[in-house]
Amino acid sequence: KAVVNLDNSVVDLETLQALYENRAQSDELEKIEKHSKASKEKENAKSLDKPEQFLYELSLIPNFSERVFCILFQSTFSESICSIRRKLELLQKLCEVCCVLRKGIMQVLGLVLAFGNYMNGGNRTRGQADGFGLDILPKLKDVKSSDNSRSLLSYIVSYYLRNFDEDAGKEQCIFPLPDPQDLFQASQMKFEDFQKDLRKMKKDLRACETEAAKVYQLSLEEHLQPFKDSMEQF
Repeated sequence: KAVVNLDNSVVDLETLQALYENRAQSDELEKIEKHSKASKEKENAKSLDKPEQFLYELSLIPNFSERVFCILFQSTFSESICSIRRKLELLQKLCEVCCVLRKGIMQVLGLVLAFGNYMNGGNRTRGQADGFGLDILPKLKDVKSSDNSRSLLSYIVSYYLRNFDEDAGKEQCIFPLPDPQDLFQASQMKFEDFQKDLRKMKKDLRACETEAAKVYQLSLEEHLQPFKDSMEQF
């Protein structure tokens, strides 16, 4: 009744997931039904063990597999979509912030290039470079002064504040780069993963439509609601 009536207060979604994953497959169910039928025709026949009896009774729920697949997919759909949306919104926000702070970003990266070229001035392969790979940025803190008292990173920051930031030390002073935590999260994102997740959701949505149609077609009228209304609205 809980499954047919979509009553999660009796059987919660986590339990439903476990039941769905452990349901009898068609070949297993065929053997169970065959044994059950044979035991009725024979006296003193061995009855089903509790696990098999449970799986058999589970299979008696009208369209159990199809119903539960749809219920579980519906329960996770919104969360999955929101997760992807949040990541894309963070990425969009970062792009917009970078456009607003473009001047400050260009100045900071320009200082990294200028100081790098100065330090590598006598090196034919590395000196007077036109650019650098972003992978060197985390290494700036490891380049120390001759007395080991400060890093190249701290020198670049202090130079920027002294020579470029007119609001340094004032309340209106803003950080010239996006929030580091946002940058880190965005750096972990891959469009391939978004596409993979969306392809799976599209595939599961089609499967949900197919499974729901089976329930509409095969269920008795008394077992159609509230499943039919819930799925059509979804």
